[in-house]
Amino acid sequence: MEYKDSRPRDWAYKAVFSQKDLPSLQEMARRIRETHDASIIEDFNLKCEQKLAVGQTSAVVLDNGIEIQAVTKTGDLVVNAGLQQCINLIIGTSSTRWSHFGISIGSTPAPAVTNTALNAENVAYRLSLAWNEAVGMRMFFGAISSQTDSITPSLVGEMGVYNGSAAGAVLLNRSLFLSNAPKIDATGDGSSGVYAAPMVVSAVIEFCPVA
Repeated sequence: MEYKDSRPRDWAYKAVFSQKDLPSLQEMARRIRETHDASIIEDFNLKCEQKLAVGQTSAVVLDNGIEIQAVTKTGDLVVNAGLQQCINLIIGTSSTRWSHFGISIGSTPAPAVTNTALNAENVAYRLSLAWNEAVGMRMFFGAISSQTDSITPSLVGEMGVYNGSAAGAVLLNRSLFLSNAPKIDATGDGSSGVYAAPMVVSAVIEFCPVA
């Protein structure tokens, strides 16, 4: 008999936008937080999938009129420490909830369930969650960087959700991007030479991937 992996599934998108679209992205995140409407998140993720399907040279536009400049996707691991923290939250032995995305240029070693941190991460670059929603057996996380965050999306090689902004916080998942997004500058047309463009990282964790 073939046994399927029953561990939680984890996948994430790294989407890059023009600097002019940052206010609209922040407004989208505000709507999610205030309404807890996960369909907005699912639509965003669907548009990321569409962008992956049509390629970087074809336009894909969100419902609010924002064009996605580039997307990469990864699907990796929920780590043991993160699963234990989820259990602790459920049974009430901890109240420290997921609050930040960690990002890093690290790419090795490969993700493992025993990981407790990203590789070569600078904690100063952690991003506060723009949304954190749970629907059924799925958890949705999102974060938005800006040009002032000094984060170059094309150099972000891995990400993970933490329950704090400081070193030592619990890591929920470790996702490694197999390919980095091309450099998209702040204007989106190649004229500015500033490559720390806004980036949205959207992650989904599904706790019951098989029946």
